[in-house]
Amino acid sequence: MSHWMKRSFAALGVCALLMSGCNNAQQAETDSADETVEITANEVYLVPDDPTAYMKTAYDEVSSALNEADEEAEAEAVAKLFIADFFTLSNKTADTDVGGLDYIASESYDDMSLYARYYFYNNYSAIKTNEGEDQLPAVVGVEITSITPADVTYGSSTYSGYEISAQIQYAETSVSDLKSDVTLRLARMDDYDHDTREQMDAGELEEIPEAKNLFRVISLS
Repeated sequence: MSHWMKRSFAALGVCALLMSGCNNAQQAETDSADETVEITANEVYLVPDDPTAYMKTAYDEVSSALNEADEEAEAEAVAKLFIADFFTLSNKTADTDVGGLDYIASESYDDMSLYARYYFYNNYSAIKTNEGEDQLPAVVGVEITSITPADVTYGSSTYSGYEISAQIQYAETSVSDLKSDVTLRLARMDDYDHDTREQMDAGELEEIPEAKNLFRVISLS
């Protein structure tokens, strides 16, 4: 039975407590390892890499909220999608394969990736070696327990957004001390996908594209 240590990180105002001393995280059945999950992309949010069945459910909720122009439902669904992608290791290929980064502010992408790899994804190899690849944690459900409108500060700007609390359900695993309760702050802002921003910064684009107006995860605790 492995025991993950409590850790925390902060980057550009993005703070996250990644592990908690809770042994009673809710558990559910693992997604089939052989299941091929296909997602129909919307025009706003990127599809997660190698998505699990639950990630597809969360992404479809995002698309539905966009179609209905329901901001609160959109924020909830983005929160679920981020949590599922970030805390799921079963679909990752290495400790450098950090999930959820496409749903944070693009200017924080590299810093968030670095801190996540150092404080959380560094457990990937140990779990795979000591517990087995089939024991890598997989999020199979996220229950939103509260959502409150909030002014969210990122850098020198303040945006309208939401503070969202949620409980995480994992597939059965021998790994202990998985984080089961999280609180996120999401801001609605104009932003670019990370790859687009990199191309812009490198001067590789002849024309600057229009930014997307969408929710970004600003903090996690």
